Amino acid sequence: MLSRLRRRSGRGPAGEVGAAAAAWPGVVGPAVADHTVPVRRSRAGMLTVVCSSAAWAHELTMRREELVALLARAAPDAAVTGLRFSVADHVPSAAPVTPAPPPPPAPRPEDRARGEDAAADVADPALRALVARAAAASAARHRDP
Repeated sequence: MLSRLRRRSGRGPAGEVGAAAAAWPGVVGPAVADHTVPVRRSRAGMLTVVCSSAAWAHELTMRREELVALLARAAPDAAVTGLRFSVADHVPSAAPVTPAPPPPPAPRPEDRARGEDAAADVADPALRALVARAAAASAARHRDP
């Protein structure tokens, strides 16, 4: 009865992920470990790992055999015989979501005039237009708000 309780609570041989979880970051590296969490090991040794996105789950599924071999070397006590990857929304993503920077200010007529003055000595008309646009954009970014 005690062994059944341990299996249900995730302790004991069937649910133990301690050794595998401890070895996981060293096996997959910090970038992958930030997007994955080993959560359960079955009696047969199948380790379930939840991922922050389907892309991570797919990529790791393609490397499953390699990862099982690396886990076997890194944590032989974990007795992992296979890996199963699934997606869970509670695995934090490593990269924080940051808002996009605001677009640069549009050149004003006085910025365009500065740009045309800066490009006046360029002989080629197409190149002169490009230099004038670049100089106008630069003047718009560096003007006082």
